[in-house]
Amino acid sequence: MALAALISATREAREPGVALRATFWLAGRTLIERQARLAVTAGASQIIILVESFPAELVQAVERLRGEGLQVVTARTAAEAAAAIGPGMRLMLVADGFVGDRAHVERLMGADRPVLLAVTDRGFDDRFERIDGEMRWAGLALVDGDLLRDAALMPSDWDVQSTLLRRALQTGVKPLPLVDEREAAELGIVERRQDFAELQRRILAGAASGPRNWFSRTVLAPIERLATGAIMASPLTPMMIGTAGAVLMGLALLAFAFDWRWLGLLPLILALPLEGIAIRLSRLRLQRLRPNAWWRALIPMLAGAALVALGMSLAREHGWGMILLAALTVIFLIALQHEVQGRRVPFDAFLANLPSLAALMLPFALGGWWGAGLAVLFAYAAGSFFWAQYHVHRKAGLAGG
Repeated sequence: MALAALISATREAREPGVALRATFWLAGRTLIERQARLAVTAGASQIIILVESFPAELVQAVERLRGEGLQVVTARTAAEAAAAIGPGMRLMLVADGFVGDRAHVERLMGADRPVLLAVTDRGFDDRFERIDGEMRWAGLALVDGDLLRDAALMPSDWDVQSTLLRRALQTGVKPLPLVDEREAAELGIVERRQDFAELQRRILAGAASGPRNWFSRTVLAPIERLATGAIMASPLTPMMIGTAGAVLMGLALLAFAFDWRWLGLLPLILALPLEGIAIRLSRLRLQRLRPNAWWRALIPMLAGAALVALGMSLAREHGWGMILLAALTVIFLIALQHEVQGRRVPFDAFLANLPSLAALMLPFALGGWWGAGLAVLFAYAAGSFFWAQYHVHRKAGLAGG
């Protein structure tokens, strides 16, 4: 069944200089943009923004959403909003000023029936509309689209959001309590800037970039977290950051090719946290980041080429074996990724990858032992591959036996 989202953007902010709650900025984008992207993650094919006035920031936000390919319609009344949805559609209601995450949408859509996401009365104030003596509306609901058509028949001066909530309860839509304390803590209905402070910190902490190895967890993750927090309100995009990473890897390749070893190692190390920063920023802003984005495919290719170029540079001093070591290191890394993908391997956090190899080369470079460093990288990549291969095929053999 098709899904549309109705986002309320009619309530004023209790903050000087801000017209509507929907135009507050969070992680470099307006709140209405975050809400619209959240609805898209739920599968909404159409976004209806219920708004009475159109400040410039809201108009610009709507244009940005349309520029991303989202189907966005604005409506001044419940009747206009009802006219924008087709018969038989489900409707996802998003409260004015709502701040949430994918986990809340997944909880809502997992019910697969009309429900109101709810929180207990304890710890939540009047920003969350009361459902009964013990529960308040958490700001998300899944209802039948006909409910909006019923609301369109009500007097025009009634608050559409509150009317829809009451009509949903009257027609038997049940509350779905959030029992996970962490999920409840990451909810918010914002009225002023200070409401964002703690929520933004939690959202940033939750925007991790996925499973990592030992070097990524201990060194890169704190750098990525700090950098993402510093730039999240800037106009920088994940694409820009990823492009910068590809450029740095390209510079490393050129420097190694011209035998400027330190000039090659430095940009390579500087590029290491950029992919993680781009992933965190995209998750923070609820933007889709494709696994096959051109820069995500190009960075490992450039890194592999840079390693071979380093081997060619070292071959001038240590012979052609350096080129062979570098090429075999790259081959073992590729084979390791193919072997491990989607499989669990004991101590997989200690397997070789690009960041850990760069970190391992650094002390050898500081001592001037570039050749020995390359030999250690080869041994690390080869050992990681054979470890993974043994355990993957051992499990496959046990399963087959």
